Amino acid sequence: MINLHGIPLALVGVLAFSLAGPSFAASSDEGREATALQGAKVTLLQAISTAEQQTGGKAFDAGVGVKDGKPQIVVETNGPKGVQTVTVDAQSGQIIGTHAGGEAD
Repeated sequence: MINLHGIPLALVGVLAFSLAGPSFAASSDEGREATALQGAKVTLLQAISTAEQQTGGKAFDAGVGVKDGKPQIVVETNGPKGVQTVTVDAQSGQIIGTHAGGEAD
C-alpha cells in the first residue's frame, strides 16, 4: 500500500527548491524537476490512478522526473501480472511507457 502521508511534505520540498533561486535550480536535478513540474496538469494521485487502472494492480511507489525537458510521473504497481512500471506524461495524463518485471520493494 502506498503511503500518501509524505506527499505534502515532498511537495513542500519541491516548492522550496523552486524558490531557492535560478542559479541553484539550474545546477540540480531537483531544480530542473521543480521547474518542469510547475506547468504540470496531472497530479501525482491522478497518475497513480491511471497506472492502477492500466495494470490492474496497486501502486507501491511513485515519483517525478524529467526527460528531454518534459515532466513525467513514474508509478510502480504490483498486481496480477506482477510488478509493472508505468510512465505518465505530467502534461497530458497519457501513458507514455510501461515496463514489466522486477520485484516489489
